Amino acid sequence: MPTFALANETLKFYYDDSGVPSTPSYTTYVVVHGLSYHGGVFQRLLPVVNQHSHRMLTVNRREYPDSTPYTQAELDIFARGSDEERFQLLLNEGKYLNLLLDGLIQSLALPPNIVIVGWSLGSIFTLSMLASITSLSQTVQERLSDSVKKTILWEPPAHSLGMKLPPLYLPLLDDNIPFDVRPLRFMQWVALHFQHGDLSLRYDITQLDQGRNNLQRINAFDTTPAEELAKITDIRPATRCDNYLLAPSFSDAEHRILHKALLDPATRLSWGDMDIWHLVGDRGPHSVHFATWYFEDLLQLGGTPKPVIRLAVNPGASHFHMWEDPEDAMKELELLTFTLSP
Repeated sequence: MPTFALANETLKFYYDDSGVPSTPSYTTYVVVHGLSYHGGVFQRLLPVVNQHSHRMLTVNRREYPDSTPYTQAELDIFARGSDEERFQLLLNEGKYLNLLLDGLIQSLALPPNIVIVGWSLGSIFTLSMLASITSLSQTVQERLSDSVKKTILWEPPAHSLGMKLPPLYLPLLDDNIPFDVRPLRFMQWVALHFQHGDLSLRYDITQLDQGRNNLQRINAFDTTPAEELAKITDIRPATRCDNYLLAPSFSDAEHRILHKALLDPATRLSWGDMDIWHLVGDRGPHSVHFATWYFEDLLQLGGTPKPVIRLAVNPGASHFHMWEDPEDAMKELELLTFTLSP
């Protein structure tokens, strides 16, 4: 089980590795997972990545299997910290992930063709990576900016981006569900194939399928044996830390992270020529479409040398496209990776 310990820190991260391709100048995708579904959810994608002559490293975030858990002081900040404490917590997590990436670049001799991928809730952690670069030593900053060519936010939920949202159904925030049962209900809900209306009608919640009636819907894991599902999930971190990231009480800290990552000129300059993409499937949950509309608004702001973010839609894809159709998911990642900036 490969793990990497950060120098001068008491932290380690577990990661899965698709292996070294036969071609010397390959692209490496470094993936940060979402809520309850850890890096194992990409296991069907790893062999496809290798067949396409790329490499993929899927990192387990803190609290997830074989990575360092949070301290009690950190858990207290998740639960009841001030806005400033939560902002600093996210910046620190981004810094740790950047140090992990820097360490893997050196220890694995990764070519300077790296794509950071934040899937689902993992996107706020990849945004924290972007936002925290200026806190690193100049040597580390230069190594990262020379190596990282793209960042892909793969279906980030709007709840974790600091947005002010209308009432939207989310099992994790449903007071009618016992607190300790919510993660399991969420895992079932988020894997549905949502049937939305006209998504061009921006911010129109009447067009959004909120997944309340699940009986007639396809679920990405309908045919997955329970023992296989158990190997790619862990519901324990949800109530300890992750659920708080989707609650309104965390929105101020997340809003600051997003703006520092995407709109701060010094931050963008530190990352060099890196492009940032947002990828969404039209059968993903409602929250990811609110995120799309929000990013469309950010594009109008400008103020950075490059577009704030570039947008891509994968028709017919659910939130778990990498599980249901790993070949097509790989092609979508390649399309964003090798699309040249105008």
